[in-house]
Amino acid sequence: MSILINFTVEEINLISIYAADTIAATFAAIDEAMPDILDEDIISIAESASRKLAALSEPEFSALIFAPADDTEIEPDEGNKQEV
Repeated sequence: MSILINFTVEEINLISIYAADTIAATFAAIDEAMPDILDEDIISIAESASRKLAALSEPEFSALIFAPADDTEIEPDEGNKQEV
């Protein structure tokens, strides 16, 4: 099954910080950091990224590359559309 997930630049940057080899390990890393995140915008980004990650299978997750994005390369509303 091929799906199109649209991650925002902010979500990609957050996931790239906590990315692990599996979705479960990535969720665990994000969850572990949540109590220390005080900024409501970052909490919202983390929650949104987690919902999008939950929609992926392990093979789909493994096919994606989460590298820090540069705002100057991608328009803010474009996000990162990757077909997996």
